Amino acid sequence: MSIKFNKSDPLTFQDTASAYLAVQQGKAEGMVANTMTTTKFVNESQTKGKKMRMIDDPMLYQPIGVGMKKDEPALTAKINDTLRALDADGEINKIWNKWLGPDTEYKMTRTDKVVKLSELKFDPIP
Repeated sequence: MSIKFNKSDPLTFQDTASAYLAVQQGKAEGMVANTMTTTKFVNESQTKGKKMRMIDDPMLYQPIGVGMKKDEPALTAKINDTLRALDADGEINKIWNKWLGPDTEYKMTRTDKVVKLSELKFDPIP
């Protein structure tokens, strides 16, 4: 499957660092990577190399979930209750900020909330 974005001709690289280097060398106009990696490269580019920016709309939305054994209602309820409580009291934000937040090299802001899978609106990857 080939993805065309703004009528572009995609290139492939062995790794994300090579794609970033190609942008910095003017051999590519942009790159696609996961949000955390792209954010780090964009932030780094503000002080050295060609300045980059990240588009607001993701090309792909990948919700994060917790996998567990089927037919374990007590475990499912406990995990769901724990995640909702951690989100409600701000603990997930504290953990996020420690590893990915504004005072880290990633400088990311958490906007997602813990929700039921049935509440997510996205197109699954084919």
